Amino acid sequence: MGKIFWKRTFRELKKNFLRYFALWMLVILSMFLVVGIVSSAQSTIQTINQTAEEDHLEDGEFTLAVPLGKEAIQNIEKMGVTVEAVFSLDLKQKDNSVIRVMKNRRSINKIHISQGREAKQEDEIAVERIYAAAHHLNPGDTITLADKTFTICGIGTTGDYELCVQNPSDAAADGDIFGTAFVTPEAYENLKKSGAVRQSEDLTYAYHLGKDADADEVREYLSGRLLRFETAENNPRIKPANGDVQINIRAGLAAGVIVLMMLAFVISVFVVHSIDKESSVIGTLYAMGVKRKELLTQYTMLPVLICFTGGIIGTILGYSPLALSFLGGETYNYYSIPEIEICCRPALILYGTAVPAVTAYAVNWLVIRRRLGETALSLIRGGMKEKVSYVHLRTRSFVRNFQIRRILREKRSCLAILAGMLISLLVLDLGLNCYVLCKKIRRSTMKDTKYEYMYQLKQTPDTIPKGSEPAYAETFSKENMGYELNLTVIGLKKNNPFFPAVKSHGKDEISVSSSVAQKFNLEKGDTLTLKDKADGENHSFTVVEIVSYNSGLTCFMDIDGMRAVCGRGPEDYNVLYSDHSLNLKAGQIYTITEKKDVIKTGAVFMDLMMPMFFTMTGCGILIFLIVLYQMVKVMIDRASHSLSLMRLFGYRDRELKRLYLNGCFTVTGAGAVFMVPLAKWIMDQMYPSFVANIACGLDFEWEWQLYFAVYMGVIICYLIIQALVMGKLKKITPEEVLKQRE
Repeated sequence: MGKIFWKRTFRELKKNFLRYFALWMLVILSMFLVVGIVSSAQSTIQTINQTAEEDHLEDGEFTLAVPLGKEAIQNIEKMGVTVEAVFSLDLKQKDNSVIRVMKNRRSINKIHISQGREAKQEDEIAVERIYAAAHHLNPGDTITLADKTFTICGIGTTGDYELCVQNPSDAAADGDIFGTAFVTPEAYENLKKSGAVRQSEDLTYAYHLGKDADADEVREYLSGRLLRFETAENNPRIKPANGDVQINIRAGLAAGVIVLMMLAFVISVFVVHSIDKESSVIGTLYAMGVKRKELLTQYTMLPVLICFTGGIIGTILGYSPLALSFLGGETYNYYSIPEIEICCRPALILYGTAVPAVTAYAVNWLVIRRRLGETALSLIRGGMKEKVSYVHLRTRSFVRNFQIRRILREKRSCLAILAGMLISLLVLDLGLNCYVLCKKIRRSTMKDTKYEYMYQLKQTPDTIPKGSEPAYAETFSKENMGYELNLTVIGLKKNNPFFPAVKSHGKDEISVSSSVAQKFNLEKGDTLTLKDKADGENHSFTVVEIVSYNSGLTCFMDIDGMRAVCGRGPEDYNVLYSDHSLNLKAGQIYTITEKKDVIKTGAVFMDLMMPMFFTMTGCGILIFLIVLYQMVKVMIDRASHSLSLMRLFGYRDRELKRLYLNGCFTVTGAGAVFMVPLAKWIMDQMYPSFVANIACGLDFEWEWQLYFAVYMGVIICYLIIQALVMGKLKKITPEEVLKQRE
């Protein structure tokens, strides 16, 4: 029986090679996509967490106006808290980028060197990885800071600048305009004295909590002196990649369930066709005394082997550097993290290798068991005939009636086509929504940024510089789907030239941007509760209007109301907006943000998402092509007898195509009319959870041209498959009647 099994297996594989190859490729592609997404995310999380432990990542940080004295540091250490100064200087380069220079770290947030080593000499410097890549810097190259030349001795990362942004409130990181670097203490002091520093020294301390230490106790001790107090959990620079890839894990697992459902349905159609075609053979063997178990083995093993080998290859590819590059590369290229080490999880390996084979076996077992429930005589005669519901067709033409009958007889295959189309469109829409959202972020950033310079002040000038607009801005936070998001609240004078006019008045009213309204589902009259990141207190506001502003998560108040919320005096301000450069002292400036840098940062998302967009688009198209080919091929194979009769009666290829393929074209075209918007609606409901941790609005509405493009893409896919199947149809000859005659 074993020899017979293998002979039949090879004969069946040779006879229907393209069909089994398509099924094999479908399994490989599906497992590559699911395993690749999840494994890349799991590997990223493990790499980040392991690095954080090795490099002693901070538990939080705080910024002061004046340095701590020895006595204050000792008092904090008595609380069981380790403190280390991570002071920094911002220096502008000739290409207008900004390098934030810091001393080598001793115990907290240590530099994770990926190439070279830390700086040991005064003329040596270690540069952050993303900045180095953007400016094509390597160990041994030189860089000039404050007219002094430094040799790059190393390239690395630090956990407190995983999202390497100049300000915690910045929407996106961009290595072209900002990066960090580390020098010896002596070199740092020399740079500080050089006079080339763009703004005053940033006096930030990192802290690490002991066993029984409490961050709130440190905050309370430093109250009145704090400019900023941030725990690691609420710091947007620390471990943001973990949140991003956690979403990828959920999306990958959800995709896995959907893919398995699609595989089960496709395999069921595939198996039903194969069993029906060999019903008489099964009946004969059954009548000869061959046991049900042996028949199950004969007819299930080939699809199971196809799915098992496909699952193994797909899983191997999902754990390969190729998957990490395509499905996890945007994380590594965007976040300042060490090189990701692939980690293997037994549960995911088991899923990728075993589940497709188990699904194939279960589907085959159910189908064959159902067929073997009939009598041997019934099987020999052709088995059960598929019931077709009565439909009144007399009022239609012969061609249309014929097409409708074919669709009704092949309704299982037609449903498989529609299911494959829906799943493919969901994969495609995930990439398209990313593309649309990033495009709108870039567009809105260019439109909404009307100032040329933004100065965040450490000390206010005696008089407001001419041509500038004072404001009072603070960063608050709000939870969204388990993530703490930063919101910038700007207190403005009425009729300011750089932002929308606001109607809010007093400390209890607020105007929210359209992006904030989308993100948190707010309407006029709702209550918005924000958490003050400095003291941890909650402030509640009534939303009095929603203004058109989509650049980041921004809210607006009148400046007096904002001062009252923050407990400031009537003339206080901490931000200046201007359409030209201001002549301010370096000691007065905390940070400087230029319009061109803001606009460039807005385009970063687009550049980062393009690989993901192309990957999702390609996978979606391939899945649909494979499913479509399988089902259309099944339809033609089922109709081979009637097609040979048609040829015998003189029907030509064009007429056969009209009768047997145009009906499927109608199903595909009409189905796409409903499936394209349905898939978009489903993805729109899911997508907010995918970007829950990203500080942006949720405007991913498509223009009608994009709907049309997707629809035409579906039609083109069908025409490609139709052209392939026509080759099979042309090979069917009248002699098939004699071969298949009962």
